[in-house]
Amino acid sequence: MGVQLTTEKVFNRLSIAVFDFEKSITYAEEAMRHLSSELAHEALLLAAIICYCRPFSQNEKHMDSSAISQLKIEDFLPLNTTEYELHEHCRNLRNKALAHSEYTFNPTRLNPKGIIQSRPFSLMHDAPTITDLIALARKLADECHDKRANHIRKMKS
Repeated sequence: MGVQLTTEKVFNRLSIAVFDFEKSITYAEEAMRHLSSELAHEALLLAAIICYCRPFSQNEKHMDSSAISQLKIEDFLPLNTTEYELHEHCRNLRNKALAHSEYTFNPTRLNPKGIIQSRPFSLMHDAPTITDLIALARKLADECHDKRANHIRKMKS
């Protein structure tokens, strides 16, 4: 069903989300202009994933904020299986490898000979398909635009 747009706080979070989704698209499109082996490609894709995930991360933590804390993927039209899996993959990457460095994504150990063995995380090995990320971010941004427009229409009537 999606988030019920009944408050200014919801409207404000949707407005912030539109900016984040559109920024994600911009970074992802720019990443496509670089070879996947280039540092710029990985940096732009990292930025695209982080911006895509922002609307779903807890933000305002105090009750007197002018925006709700976060959106939930369930607030949007039902996603197909591929879209939902992409969303979860991006969230997992953002939460465990990009914004944080969990051991699972960055294993390291000291072997018995005293040599450090590490495998630092790289998006080059676990990147989402950029065109799919762009399409999903566009779909969610469009829905945010629609929800805001409906809210404005209701206010005027």
